[in-house]
Amino acid sequence: MELPIQFKEMMAGLLGGEAADFFRAMDKPPVVSVRLNGRKPSDAFAGSRRVKWCARGYYLDSRPVFTLDPLLHAGAYYVQDASSMIHYTVARRIAARLQDETGLRSADLRLRVLDMCAAPGGKTTAMIDALPDGTEIVANEYVSRRAGILRENIAKWGYPDVSVTNCDSARFARNGDTFDIVAVDAPCSGEGMMRKEPEAVAQWSPELVERCASLQREILANAAATVAPGGFLIYSTCTFNHHENEENAAYIRDTLGLEPFDPEFPDEWGIAGGIDTDLPVFRFMPHITEGEGLFLAVFRRPGNFEPRPAPRRVALPKGKGALRCHDVPPVEDILSVDFDRNAWPVAELDLDRALAYLRRESVTVGPEVPKGIVVMAYKGLLLGPAKNIGSRVNNLYPKNWRILMR
Repeated sequence: MELPIQFKEMMAGLLGGEAADFFRAMDKPPVVSVRLNGRKPSDAFAGSRRVKWCARGYYLDSRPVFTLDPLLHAGAYYVQDASSMIHYTVARRIAARLQDETGLRSADLRLRVLDMCAAPGGKTTAMIDALPDGTEIVANEYVSRRAGILRENIAKWGYPDVSVTNCDSARFARNGDTFDIVAVDAPCSGEGMMRKEPEAVAQWSPELVERCASLQREILANAAATVAPGGFLIYSTCTFNHHENEENAAYIRDTLGLEPFDPEFPDEWGIAGGIDTDLPVFRFMPHITEGEGLFLAVFRRPGNFEPRPAPRRVALPKGKGALRCHDVPPVEDILSVDFDRNAWPVAELDLDRALAYLRRESVTVGPEVPKGIVVMAYKGLLLGPAKNIGSRVNNLYPKNWRILMR
């Protein structure tokens, strides 16, 4: 991989004596990792090596054809870079801190979470698994096309208390509602993805870095306005440079008035600290940790956290695409972990029929399956609805979700 000369000069200046190790790591193939869904247990990847900083994350020795695994489409796991799985642990530690401060049991901790730049959904689903049932989550994505992908991934993950929105971050700032945890995985120059995405190499320039840093500060200002007293802001990027990382972390503290929060990661995890900063920020570097590049900083708004006695629906911003993913369409209800399996018959499919169903092709069911609406399943996990009319089965899997690979 031929990296841009100016990028190499920048990284040599940042890393000094570590630069040679960094560039050697950038020439190695990226690692493959998955995170299992705690609410949809399966035997997927049993025996694989665990990611140190995520109890449900695993490294794979090779990359399987994930598209042809029905368990992926059933929401049994999410294909995610290991570095990004740190959001699971950060969310757990925030919840633990709030429990200690309030004396509440996990089941009584009614949190409200906003993932402001959520697509495609990896960090949202990581936080879902880390936080107690009853947590209300808003997953927002500004780009409409990416919001559709986010909605599909959130629906398949199956957690019922999620709203997927398609809004500018300023709408949340103006809306007046506040959240206990706000995550901003900001649009960035993508330097941390150069090892796995050639486009990140091709698009890079110092001008792109500056544009991204400016946009990030705009989003962060809007995000900070939505953090409740005693609440937390999680800022992350998948890039290496100082402008989008440590400088923006200083902006959060110095301009937005939030206080640094140290999640206190163990030294044995091998997560690097910040560069030329006194802030407790963290860098996942490919020559140190197994994963792609990621920067992380956590902050807290001064004030007392006020426990919520019961769930209260977030007042979603008005405008395009502000939809609760579990309201429409029916397939999203079916994939929910709250789905009542007594509501409709469930037809268990083998691998070939499950893949045919996911391609939206004709499938067959046994004579024991009654006529009418049935729910297709693979290895006990639900895939979606169909209608058995006796002579054939009408496939009701969403058209825009169907797989095309053979």
